[in-house]
Amino acid sequence: MRVNQLQPKPEQVRALVAEAAQSYEQPDAVIRWHYDKPERLNDFELAAVEHNVVEWALRRAQVEDQATTFSALMEPATASAGATEPTATNLRDAR
Repeated sequence: MRVNQLQPKPEQVRALVAEAAQSYEQPDAVIRWHYDKPERLNDFELAAVEHNVVEWALRRAQVEDQATTFSALMEPATASAGATEPTATNLRDAR
């Protein structure tokens, strides 16, 4: 995670907390409450990491348009068609 700089940035966490706090009457008090105990930020940090991972994967994705029918799309992929399930190994090798 550190190699690809996917860890949450403080400003990302702060923005997520602030966004969640907007639905309360006193958003500033809600933000302070979250920051009073660092463990209260865990869900927001995880959301930031998730966002960073998705962005990282999308930047590296290679998309190729291919015409197909709905029924062909819904058929299970077969190894003979060259489809492979993502694994930790081939995701790591994709870096």
